[in-house]
Amino acid sequence: MIRAAITGGATSVAGEIMKLLINHPDVELQWVLEPAFEGALLSQIHKGLRGETYMRFSARPDMSTADVVFLCFEDPGESKAFIAKNPPMEKAKIIDLSGDYLDQSTFNDGDDWIFGLPELSRKPLVRGGLHASVPRALTSAVLLSLLPMAKSGLLTEGDIHVTAVVADPDAEPGETLALIDLEEADDIVRALRSLQPTFDIPMTFMVMCGGWKRGISVSIHFKSSIAEDKAESIYNEFYEDHGFTFISSDLPNLTEVVGTNKCIINLQKVGDRLVINAVLDDMVKGAAAMAVHDMNLLFGLQERVGLMLKSH
Repeated sequence: MIRAAITGGATSVAGEIMKLLINHPDVELQWVLEPAFEGALLSQIHKGLRGETYMRFSARPDMSTADVVFLCFEDPGESKAFIAKNPPMEKAKIIDLSGDYLDQSTFNDGDDWIFGLPELSRKPLVRGGLHASVPRALTSAVLLSLLPMAKSGLLTEGDIHVTAVVADPDAEPGETLALIDLEEADDIVRALRSLQPTFDIPMTFMVMCGGWKRGISVSIHFKSSIAEDKAESIYNEFYEDHGFTFISSDLPNLTEVVGTNKCIINLQKVGDRLVINAVLDDMVKGAAAMAVHDMNLLFGLQERVGLMLKSH
């Protein structure tokens, strides 16, 4: 059994990881660190765990009992400070959801930190990887929409326009959150360049609050000379051996993906532009389930194990 531990235990993403791990056939959850709630039941903070586990929050980590540690701290720098103070056992895996290690993650075999998008980095994760940094959910949604085109070297013909509607509890429905520039843009560009080294197409972003609790919907368009059926063929070939991203002939909606580890993508040719629409659950596919997916790959497990969630 893989012995797992979670830091930042009161965060929403930590709660989602717990819900996945307590039913994972190859994992035993050892401790969940949250000093402010020491002794409290996990189910008192994370609704949905009542009757599933009677585990309690811990105030002190025991790294000697952890084969994998999920870093779920929210404050910048907190994960790095924790690892500096509490070094893991040799060959223990670390999966970072805080973003502290994202800027030093790569896409290459043998590097210290691997960019944790499984559809892009499966090989380095499987080939002896130890540490994975999970990209932000919006980064993942944009990349899943564009990776097949980058792999084929087809992001060359014109500016890429991204419109995203996201869940944000701190914003009002319809509120604009990003205009033209995006914090995640650097990660998106370097990931695309890992497949298409010559990628140098300008990208513009419009991000708005959708007013819902869960999910991201992105719509991307750019000039492209390839036909719609050719684009569908490229996407189906890219994702044919990836079990959680699907190409649909219909426009997708959030009700299809909320609570699941699925990303659904639709392609349409409108005039001379290729239009890509994609949806995913930001807390599951975009965070917690991606972290567990990374764990499965790091430990050489079948990548779908523990992630066959009910459809919605």
